[in-house]
Amino acid sequence: MTNREVIVKALPIFIAAINMRAGLTIISPLIPILKEQYHLSSFLLSFLTSLTVLCFAASAFLMPLVGKIGGTNRVITFSLIVLTVAIFLRAIGNVPMLFLSSLTVGIAIAILNFSLPVWVKENTSEHSGLVTGIYITTMGIFAAISVAVAVPLASATSWGWRLSMVPWIITGVISSLWWILKNPKSSKGSHMEISSKFHRELLFKPGAWSIAIFFGIQSMLFYGTATWLPTILVSKGLSLSNAGFMFSITGLLGSVIGIVAPHYSSKLRDLRILLVVVGGVVSISFAGMIFDQGWRLVIWLLISNIGLSVSFPLALLLTVTRSVEAGETRSLSIMAQAVGYLMAAFAPGIVGVIFDTTLNWNIALIFPVVLGLVLGVTGYFAGNPEKILILDVEK
Repeated sequence: MTNREVIVKALPIFIAAINMRAGLTIISPLIPILKEQYHLSSFLLSFLTSLTVLCFAASAFLMPLVGKIGGTNRVITFSLIVLTVAIFLRAIGNVPMLFLSSLTVGIAIAILNFSLPVWVKENTSEHSGLVTGIYITTMGIFAAISVAVAVPLASATSWGWRLSMVPWIITGVISSLWWILKNPKSSKGSHMEISSKFHRELLFKPGAWSIAIFFGIQSMLFYGTATWLPTILVSKGLSLSNAGFMFSITGLLGSVIGIVAPHYSSKLRDLRILLVVVGGVVSISFAGMIFDQGWRLVIWLLISNIGLSVSFPLALLLTVTRSVEAGETRSLSIMAQAVGYLMAAFAPGIVGVIFDTTLNWNIALIFPVVLGLVLGVTGYFAGNPEKILILDVEK
């Protein structure tokens, strides 16, 4: 199968991926607006972001029940519908609905996070690097777009920040309808049932834990910095609109560059050196933000986004390449994302607490610098080429 044929076959998850980050990342540039309009504390604003990430972790325990909905395609369709409804309720609701919708957005995206690697294993296993790279990049591109347009839309009409949700409601409706209409025409291979079983033996595998912790560190880096970077850029003299634009453009460029990482790295037998280098690059980029200012911040933002745009798909790719069959991929994906997102949920709060304590964003940026170093060390163990073998005693 040629790369073009693979891309055509994987079109369904590329469409799903469009919706998988905008509902979350759009909140970051709107934080100053929400704080002023609703007089929310920094703690509540951190909790608003962390709530969605906590759902990513907690939803792992729902996956055995979710698997009973049907095959992977049906689960993805259901999740897209729930995600769209949640964003709609966020746009029309009050403050309690803002938190409730974030909870629902988190659950829906979490199920999609768990399901897409399984879809890749079931349908395009031999081209997992290419497909993973494209759908992760698609997520990054549309996340960057959501950040770029959020503040301009929020300032355009009397609707305020609610107008920022409208493009993603429309996108969600179109994507959900596409999956509903196309799903019955899918091939038999894409209707394979998702096993409701979790391979508990993974809990005793050091290799599985190294992948889970690697996933957690890179998630802490992303969510801990994505929440506050627009605010940090404003503190360094940029306007809110310019900060959001700079953040989104560098995120977009990072995602585009990061598309090649899983495709080419999947051809490597040993990923250890690559993951160590990625961790080092991320650490250096945040150190640069501490000691630099002005237009040069764009350079450090771009480098950090490239590093994070590479580390995320590689973390997902590890769950595919180090497992043997689709059921084990699902279990490893659930474990990695449950542990990883639980770790990530604390990151925005930690960065916020450091700032509240020191009143200095440069000191708060030391946290991601240290995390980058830890990412490289953990990546050395996670990138081991050996398969994580499971002796299923229940078979």
